[in-house]
Order: sequence, then C-alpha cells, then structure tokens
Amino acid sequence: MAEKTVLIIANSFPPSFNPRMGYLSKYIGEYGWNGIAVSLLKDYDTNSFGFLSGYIPCTYIFKEKQKKNIGQRIVHKVKKTLSFFFPTISIKWGDGKKMNIHIEELLSKNTIDIILCSTSRFFPLENAHKIAKKYKIPWVADLKDIYEQYIFADNIKNKLQKKINIIYRNRILKNANMVITVSNKHVEILSNYGINSRCIYNGADTDIFFPTKEHNFDIFKIVYTGRLFDPKVDRDISPIFSVIRQLSLNKDIDYKYFRIQFYTDFESQVIVNRLKDHFCIPEFVDCFDPVPAINIPNILNKSSILTLFMSNKNTGILTTKLFEYLAVGRPILCIWSDEDAVEDIINNSNSGLAAKNEDEIKSFIMSKYNEWLKTGYTNSYINLDYIKNFTRKYNAQQFVELFNSILESK
Repeated sequence: MAEKTVLIIANSFPPSFNPRMGYLSKYIGEYGWNGIAVSLLKDYDTNSFGFLSGYIPCTYIFKEKQKKNIGQRIVHKVKKTLSFFFPTISIKWGDGKKMNIHIEELLSKNTIDIILCSTSRFFPLENAHKIAKKYKIPWVADLKDIYEQYIFADNIKNKLQKKINIIYRNRILKNANMVITVSNKHVEILSNYGINSRCIYNGADTDIFFPTKEHNFDIFKIVYTGRLFDPKVDRDISPIFSVIRQLSLNKDIDYKYFRIQFYTDFESQVIVNRLKDHFCIPEFVDCFDPVPAINIPNILNKSSILTLFMSNKNTGILTTKLFEYLAVGRPILCIWSDEDAVEDIINNSNSGLAAKNEDEIKSFIMSKYNEWLKTGYTNSYINLDYIKNFTRKYNAQQFVELFNSILESK
C-alpha cells in the first residue's frame, strides 16, 4: 500500500517553536504517512527545537520586514489597518501571498492527500482553506491556542480585534473537515459556535522524557522551566515566594540545602528578581537563562519538585510542560489550580498537588522536603496506566487515524 502524504501549513515549525508539529513529523512515518511542511520563519526565531528539524522537508517563508522609506511605511500601515478589520485579506500580499506561491509550487510536484494547518493564531488558516478548496483536498485545522483562552487588555482596540478574529476564524473553521484543539475545554468553546472539533492533547516524547535512576541529590530543588511573563496569561508566582519566606523565618528550611530555580527569559527573570528581593529571600532563589529544549529532561530529572503556574482565569490551557513533568515522574506543584483539566490530570495521575491556598503549598513542600531529608530523594507515585497515552507518539497515531478516517469517508 502506497504511503500517503500530509501537507503541513504552519505559522511556525522547527527549528522554531512548534514541538507539536515537530514531533508529529518525527513519528508520522511509523504509521504509513509522509509529510511536507510550509512555515513562516521570523528573523528572531531561535534554534531551540533544531533537534526536531529534518524529519520531513520544510519550505520556510521569511517574514516580511517593515519597509524603510516613507511611502512604503504608509502602504504598510494601510495594509495593517485593512488586515485588522478584514483578517482574510492579508492572503493577497506579504507573508500570506508568499506562502501561497510556495504551496502552489509544492502541489505541482507532489501528490497531497490531506492538508493540516497548525497555528496558534489566525494566520495561515485562510491559506489552508483557499488551497484546499481550489485543489479539492480535505483539510484539518490544528489550533494550538484559541483567542478565548487569553485575557486581553481591557481597551476597545483589543476587544474589537479579538471579536473580529473570532468571527473570521469561525467562518473558516466551519469549512474544515475537522478542527483539532489541545483541550476538551476548547472543544466545548468551539462547539458553541457550531464547529466540529475534537481534542488531541499535547504530550511528552518518551525517547527523551523519562525517569532516571539517579536518586541522591545534595540540594532540594524546586524547578521551573519556561517563560513567566505573558500579558495575556494570568500567572501569579508570588505565593511560592511568600511560602518560602515563611518557612525560612520558621527555620524549617536552610538555603544551603533548599533552592527554587528558574530557567527562563530575561523579562521573566526581572519578575523573579523583584519578588526575591521583595520577600527578602535572595539566597533561596537561582535564575538561569533558558536552555535548549533537548537539555530540559536532565534538569527536570534532577529536581525535587516541578512547578506549574496556572490560573482559573485562562480557559482551557493545557501546557506541554505538564505532560513533560508527568513523563519524568517528579512531584508536581501547580500554583494555582485551574479548577479544570490540569487539576483533574494531576489528581488522576497522582502526580502532585494543584494548590488552592498557601497552606496547601506549604504542606506539600514540607512533606517533600522532609522526605528528601530522610532519603535524599522525593518520590511521586504516578499512575503509569493513566498517563501512558500522553505521549507524542500516541499524538501522531491519533492524527493519522483522523486523516485515514477522513479519506475513507470521501
């Protein structure tokens, strides 16, 4: 039986940030499919996911830079204004137009069985829709994020932009053969618009995220990896600083053996440094620059507690970090409970605590700290049967099963 081919149209692709599509490209061949990708590439993108490059060929469209002379700037601003009110019009120029040219070229050289559009925003949904319609190819939209999950600044411009993008997005999504989201809450939100959708969770690649046998640590480490600063996400990290100050004042912990460590970007480090000074606990806090994604598993495995910072004000966010934490088997402390899927997964997997107040945080930290004092290690008795399908390989299987079912129903 001949292998089938999916064309992935994405707003980013490895080596840039899009582990979801990177891991799909890694495992899709095991299920009898090939892949080809087309993606935007910004000049400020990092190479943090370079280890996921090369599994399938990808054509990169370099993001158009703003023009320098006055006339070109005026044209750029006019186009930007038009795109604000009519998001689909951007396909006629700039990045949208260049992407379509490259897609057409790929289609002239390859037989494509299905199109998968993966994005965290509006672009390039319209490209996928127009191409699929023109060539009569089934297409699937994969929404890594949706506008409804975010908190936007309370001003007329942001509210209007959110409303316009949702209206145009929904018009396009109703033409897709299927819409994929990363959480059941997002499925629920889209179903209220009459959009046919289903959830394929993110996951961890168990080739690199797995528990190690190293069980003796000289220092008790509470670890966080990733960005903290995001104006659209309600994320309060101060409670853990408050708790550490209380434990320090009570002489329950000693900075020589107890650290909270952040591997994060500069803007987030500013937040951490301000809080450690505010709570007068600088000796307990370490800040490090971000590390390549391939190095994250080693850091996670040497932790005593892994932290998530969440909120019930953001709707349906299921961060990849959660699944990677589960895969390495370290105790998880989530601040605060989202009172939804994250709390359910932590409880059902028996992996830690989704805290609702500082007393719970304090009790959890001390229980693990006392365990470490006795054994040099902290255990997490995770329900392995429950988490077995939270893997990138299983994600790929779910995508392929969906593709096959769509083609069979043609």
